[in-house]
Amino acid sequence: MTKAPQNRADIVLGGGISGLTAARALCEQGRECILLERCPTLGGLTRTVEVGEFCFDYTGHFLHLCRYAAPQDIPYANLKNEDWAAIERRSCCFVGGKLIAAPIQYNLAELPPDLFRKCVESYDARPTLADRDEASFRDYIVSGFGQALADVFLIPQNEKTMAICLDRLSKHAVRRFFPAPDEKLVRQGMTREGTANASGYNSRFWYPKNGGIGKLVQGLRTDLDCCRLNQDVVAIDLQNHQLRTVTGQTVAWDSMFSSIPLKSLCDMTGDEDLVAAARELSHSSTISFNIGVRGRLRPEFDDIHWLYIPDRSIPFYRVGFYSNIGKGTCTPGHSALYVEVGVPSVDVDHVDLVNDLEPKVIRSLQALGWVDSRDITCVVNHVMRHAYVHHTPHRDRAVATILARLRDARIFPIGRYGLWDYTSMEDSMESARAAVLEVR
Repeated sequence: MTKAPQNRADIVLGGGISGLTAARALCEQGRECILLERCPTLGGLTRTVEVGEFCFDYTGHFLHLCRYAAPQDIPYANLKNEDWAAIERRSCCFVGGKLIAAPIQYNLAELPPDLFRKCVESYDARPTLADRDEASFRDYIVSGFGQALADVFLIPQNEKTMAICLDRLSKHAVRRFFPAPDEKLVRQGMTREGTANASGYNSRFWYPKNGGIGKLVQGLRTDLDCCRLNQDVVAIDLQNHQLRTVTGQTVAWDSMFSSIPLKSLCDMTGDEDLVAAARELSHSSTISFNIGVRGRLRPEFDDIHWLYIPDRSIPFYRVGFYSNIGKGTCTPGHSALYVEVGVPSVDVDHVDLVNDLEPKVIRSLQALGWVDSRDITCVVNHVMRHAYVHHTPHRDRAVATILARLRDARIFPIGRYGLWDYTSMEDSMESARAAVLEVR
């Protein structure tokens, strides 16, 4: 590894939750730290905006905890448990014109009779997953749950969400975030006595009692005075340990902790090997429509937190209900929801939000009878250029090559997009803390 330059600060790229965690960990150790954020505010995708009677997150962001018992236990977050609600997830899948409890594969008895019969027969006849590295995510789904359920829900839902054909993804595509086949749960779900609450990583989550998920950012940034906003990095000199911002400012680093998307980081270096490896990385984009409405939601949506929408004729893959998740997200007498549309990353700049996609989304909600457009008081659009990282067969090798090369230059990626992985908010923050503690 390259020897650390003397008398240089540690640099953190990106002011989202992983970048803020890294900065706080560095400051706790008494190390000189500078955090550079390209936007005018901190928070990354974990931001909340206030619009009239509503608090909108960039899209549905919920705090799932595995390592820590409660929000106040999260290192550096400065949270109080009394400000947060522990919520037992209730999500559904919109299939066959019905709301089926999620995960659908463990609640098959709720399907319409003809579809139920086809899914059971298909499950009994499911093929064995080939024990080979080139097996795709589609192969994994069909072998685990049968062709019928794969066709009606699992394949279209995941392809709409990640905006990619599942044949192009590895069988390891989403790891612990996609429920593994469980014979006992599947069989139980074929009866009315089955379980509608099969456990999973997101079966329980935390959310602020008032306001949105931005409360987590507020806690992480408390008394942190090393943050520089509107600092867009455009070039990174690996040999001289210097970076340049769009304004022409040059900053030298001792160690760098980068939460910006790994593919973008590689391109900034101009390093031929890194740029070539980054070409193997792909991802989707998500466009979120946050919608505020007068009045209550439909009665059948009471206590539902979000819906999965596999129907390819409907433009969105998920609808969530902020006002069911946190009563403090809008004033009484109003309701708030978010609608997510998956887009291939190469197409995101060509989407006509105002004249095409937004009207399509609203028309679909109206046609489904879920929202009356006359009750809509505001719509706030957020474009997330990096949404879902694609675990293609080439991803693991490319990331390993990139991380080793960056490590030689004392650059340590952190967080979901820095590590180019599919991780929770807790994982992202923990990766930042662990990286700082490892690097001296």
